[in-house]
Amino acid sequence: MKLTRTATAVVAGSAALVLALTGCASDDNGDATANGNGTATTAADGSVEAAEDGVSLTEAYIKEKPADKGMTGIFGIFTNNTDEDINITDFRIDGLAEDTVFEQHDTADGQMFEVPEGLTIPANGSLELAPGGKHLMIMNNMEDLAVGEEYTIVIELSDGSTITQDIDVRVLAAGEEDYAGDGSLSAPDEARPDASMHGDDEAGDADEHAGH
Repeated sequence: MKLTRTATAVVAGSAALVLALTGCASDDNGDATANGNGTATTAADGSVEAAEDGVSLTEAYIKEKPADKGMTGIFGIFTNNTDEDINITDFRIDGLAEDTVFEQHDTADGQMFEVPEGLTIPANGSLELAPGGKHLMIMNNMEDLAVGEEYTIVIELSDGSTITQDIDVRVLAAGEEDYAGDGSLSAPDEARPDASMHGDDEAGDADEHAGH
Protein backbone atom coordinates (compact mmCIF):
# COMPACT_ATOMS: atom_id res chain seq x y z
CA MET A 1 0.00 0.00 0.00
CA LYS A 2 2.88 2.37 0.74
CA LEU A 3 4.25 1.76 -2.74
CA THR A 4 0.88 2.57 -4.25
CA ARG A 5 0.59 5.83 -2.32
CA THR A 6 4.12 6.83 -3.29
CA ALA A 7 3.49 6.19 -6.97
CA THR A 8 0.28 8.18 -6.80
CA ALA A 9 2.07 11.06 -5.14
CA VAL A 10 4.76 11.05 -7.84
CA VAL A 11 2.15 11.10 -10.59
CA ALA A 12 0.25 13.90 -8.89
CA GLY A 13 3.44 15.89 -8.41
CA SER A 14 4.40 15.44 -12.04
CA ALA A 15 0.97 16.57 -13.20
CA ALA A 16 1.22 19.68 -11.06
CA LEU A 17 4.65 20.45 -12.51
CA VAL A 18 3.34 20.07 -16.07
CA LEU A 19 0.42 22.37 -15.33
CA ALA A 20 2.74 24.96 -13.82
CA LEU A 21 5.04 24.88 -16.83
CA THR A 22 2.08 25.08 -19.20
CA GLY A 23 0.75 28.10 -17.36
CA CYS A 24 4.10 29.86 -17.67
CA ALA A 25 4.27 29.12 -21.38
CA SER A 26 0.76 30.50 -21.92
CA ASP A 27 1.61 33.71 -20.12
CA ASP A 28 4.78 34.18 -22.15
CA ASN A 29 2.99 33.69 -25.48
CA GLY A 30 0.44 36.38 -24.69
CA ASP A 31 2.96 39.10 -23.93
CA ALA A 32 5.07 41.23 -26.24
CA THR A 33 8.77 40.74 -25.61
CA ALA A 34 11.97 42.39 -26.79
CA ASN A 35 15.27 40.55 -27.06
CA GLY A 36 18.79 41.93 -26.94
CA ASN A 37 18.78 42.59 -30.67
CA GLY A 38 15.91 45.03 -30.38
CA THR A 39 13.43 42.64 -31.98
CA ALA A 40 9.90 42.56 -30.59
CA THR A 41 7.38 39.78 -30.98
CA THR A 42 3.86 39.10 -29.76
CA ALA A 43 0.81 36.95 -30.41
CA ALA A 44 -1.59 37.64 -33.28
CA ASP A 45 -3.61 40.32 -31.51
CA GLY A 46 -2.73 43.29 -33.73
CA SER A 47 -0.43 44.92 -31.19
CA VAL A 48 3.21 44.72 -30.19
CA GLU A 49 5.66 46.69 -28.10
CA ALA A 50 9.34 46.77 -29.01
CA ALA A 51 10.34 48.05 -25.57
CA GLU A 52 9.02 50.27 -22.82
CA ASP A 53 11.22 53.11 -24.07
CA GLY A 54 11.00 52.20 -27.77
CA VAL A 55 8.31 51.99 -30.45
CA SER A 56 4.98 50.19 -30.15
CA LEU A 57 2.49 49.18 -32.84
CA THR A 58 -1.19 48.65 -32.06
CA GLU A 59 -4.42 47.90 -33.97
CA ALA A 60 -2.48 46.66 -36.99
CA TYR A 61 -4.25 44.87 -39.84
CA ILE A 62 -4.24 44.27 -43.60
CA LYS A 63 -7.20 45.30 -45.74
CA GLU A 64 -8.67 42.28 -47.53
CA LYS A 65 -8.44 42.04 -51.32
CA PRO A 66 -9.39 39.55 -54.05
CA ALA A 67 -6.78 37.94 -56.28
CA ASP A 68 -7.65 40.17 -59.24
CA LYS A 69 -6.55 43.33 -57.42
CA GLY A 70 -2.82 43.84 -57.14
CA MET A 71 -2.59 46.14 -54.16
CA THR A 72 -3.95 46.79 -50.68
CA GLY A 73 -3.07 48.71 -47.53
CA ILE A 74 -1.78 48.02 -44.03
CA PHE A 75 -3.05 50.16 -41.16
CA GLY A 76 -2.40 50.63 -37.45
CA ILE A 77 -0.91 53.05 -34.93
CA PHE A 78 2.79 53.47 -34.10
CA THR A 79 3.73 55.10 -30.80
CA ASN A 80 7.26 56.42 -30.27
CA ASN A 81 8.29 56.50 -26.61
CA THR A 82 11.75 57.92 -27.31
CA ASP A 83 13.06 61.49 -27.50
CA GLU A 84 14.05 61.15 -31.17
CA ASP A 85 12.12 60.83 -34.41
CA ILE A 86 12.25 57.28 -35.79
CA ASN A 87 11.70 56.33 -39.43
CA ILE A 88 10.28 53.12 -40.84
CA THR A 89 13.22 52.11 -43.03
CA ASP A 90 11.73 48.93 -44.49
CA PHE A 91 9.01 46.34 -44.03
CA ARG A 92 7.72 43.12 -45.54
CA ILE A 93 4.95 40.56 -45.18
CA ASP A 94 6.31 37.02 -44.92
CA GLY A 95 4.60 34.33 -46.95
CA LEU A 96 3.50 36.43 -49.93
CA ALA A 97 4.67 35.90 -53.52
CA GLU A 98 8.35 36.67 -54.11
CA ASP A 99 7.67 39.48 -56.59
CA THR A 100 5.40 41.36 -54.15
CA VAL A 101 6.41 45.01 -53.70
CA PHE A 102 6.20 46.80 -50.34
CA GLU A 103 6.07 50.60 -50.20
CA GLN A 104 5.29 53.40 -47.76
CA HIS A 105 2.70 55.92 -48.95
CA ASP A 106 1.08 59.19 -48.05
CA THR A 107 -1.95 60.93 -49.52
CA ALA A 108 -2.52 64.59 -50.42
CA ASP A 109 -5.33 66.23 -52.38
CA GLY A 110 -6.88 62.83 -52.99
CA GLN A 111 -3.71 61.46 -54.59
CA MET A 112 -1.52 58.67 -53.23
CA PHE A 113 2.28 58.86 -53.54
CA GLU A 114 5.30 56.93 -52.32
CA VAL A 115 7.47 58.15 -49.43
CA PRO A 116 10.85 56.58 -50.34
CA GLU A 117 12.66 58.04 -47.32
CA GLY A 118 10.22 56.26 -45.02
CA LEU A 119 7.38 57.44 -42.81
CA THR A 120 8.40 59.20 -39.60
CA ILE A 121 7.17 58.32 -36.12
CA PRO A 122 7.65 61.58 -34.17
CA ALA A 123 9.51 61.68 -30.87
CA ASN A 124 7.17 61.11 -27.92
CA GLY A 125 4.32 60.99 -30.41
CA SER A 126 2.40 58.69 -32.69
CA LEU A 127 1.93 57.89 -36.37
CA GLU A 128 -1.48 56.65 -37.46
CA LEU A 129 -1.70 54.55 -40.60
CA ALA A 130 -5.25 55.13 -41.80
CA PRO A 131 -7.39 54.96 -44.95
CA GLY A 132 -7.03 58.24 -46.82
CA GLY A 133 -3.75 59.10 -45.07
CA LYS A 134 -0.33 57.61 -44.41
CA HIS A 135 -0.20 53.85 -44.79
CA LEU A 136 1.90 50.87 -45.84
CA MET A 137 1.21 49.25 -49.20
CA ILE A 138 1.29 45.71 -50.55
CA MET A 139 1.69 45.99 -54.33
CA ASN A 140 2.18 43.81 -57.40
CA ASN A 141 0.48 40.95 -55.59
CA MET A 142 -2.14 38.84 -57.33
CA GLU A 143 -3.07 36.67 -54.35
CA ASP A 144 -6.33 36.45 -52.47
CA LEU A 145 -5.93 38.03 -49.02
CA ALA A 146 -9.10 36.83 -47.32
CA VAL A 147 -10.70 38.10 -44.12
CA GLY A 148 -9.49 36.17 -41.09
CA GLU A 149 -6.15 35.09 -42.54
CA GLU A 150 -2.98 35.91 -40.61
CA TYR A 151 0.38 37.06 -41.94
CA THR A 152 3.65 38.04 -40.29
CA ILE A 153 4.82 41.61 -40.78
CA VAL A 154 8.48 42.53 -40.22
CA ILE A 155 9.20 46.24 -39.75
CA GLU A 156 12.72 47.67 -39.62
CA LEU A 157 13.22 50.99 -37.82
CA SER A 158 15.95 53.63 -38.11
CA ASP A 159 17.06 53.08 -34.50
CA GLY A 160 18.16 49.56 -35.43
CA SER A 161 15.21 47.74 -33.88
CA THR A 162 12.86 45.37 -35.70
CA ILE A 163 9.19 44.71 -34.97
CA THR A 164 7.88 41.26 -35.93
CA GLN A 165 4.25 40.35 -35.33
CA ASP A 166 1.29 38.45 -36.73
CA ILE A 167 -1.55 40.60 -38.06
CA ASP A 168 -4.87 39.57 -39.52
CA VAL A 169 -6.79 40.52 -42.64
CA ARG A 170 -9.93 42.58 -42.14
CA VAL A 171 -12.65 44.13 -44.28
CA LEU A 172 -13.23 47.89 -44.39
CA ALA A 173 -16.46 49.73 -45.07
CA ALA A 174 -17.14 50.32 -48.76
CA GLY A 175 -15.55 53.48 -50.10
CA GLU A 176 -12.85 53.85 -47.45
CA GLU A 177 -10.11 52.56 -49.73
CA ASP A 178 -10.10 51.81 -53.45
CA TYR A 179 -6.73 50.81 -54.88
CA ALA A 180 -6.08 50.39 -58.58
CA GLY A 181 -5.31 46.86 -59.66
CA ASP A 182 -2.19 47.78 -61.66
CA GLY A 183 -0.30 49.32 -58.75
CA SER A 184 0.28 52.66 -60.53
CA LEU A 185 1.05 55.75 -58.44
CA SER A 186 0.09 59.42 -58.59
CA ALA A 187 1.74 62.19 -56.59
CA PRO A 188 0.36 65.65 -55.81
CA ASP A 189 1.83 68.45 -57.93
CA GLU A 190 3.83 69.96 -55.05
CA ALA A 191 5.54 66.60 -54.48
CA ARG A 192 6.63 66.14 -58.11
CA PRO A 193 9.18 68.52 -59.68
CA ASP A 194 8.16 67.36 -63.17
CA ALA A 195 4.42 67.80 -62.54
CA SER A 196 4.04 70.41 -65.27
CA MET A 197 5.36 67.95 -67.85
CA HIS A 198 3.20 65.02 -66.85
CA GLY A 199 0.15 66.54 -65.21
CA ASP A 200 -2.24 65.64 -68.02
CA ASP A 201 -0.88 62.12 -68.43
CA GLU A 202 -1.20 61.33 -64.74
CA ALA A 203 -4.66 62.79 -64.24
CA GLY A 204 -6.18 59.46 -65.13
CA ASP A 205 -4.06 57.68 -62.54
CA ALA A 206 -5.29 60.06 -59.85
CA ASP A 207 -8.87 59.11 -60.60
CA GLU A 208 -8.00 55.45 -60.00
CA HIS A 209 -7.07 56.27 -56.40
CA ALA A 210 -10.30 57.99 -55.45
CA GLY A 211 -11.22 57.29 -51.86
CA HIS A 212 -7.83 58.00 -50.29
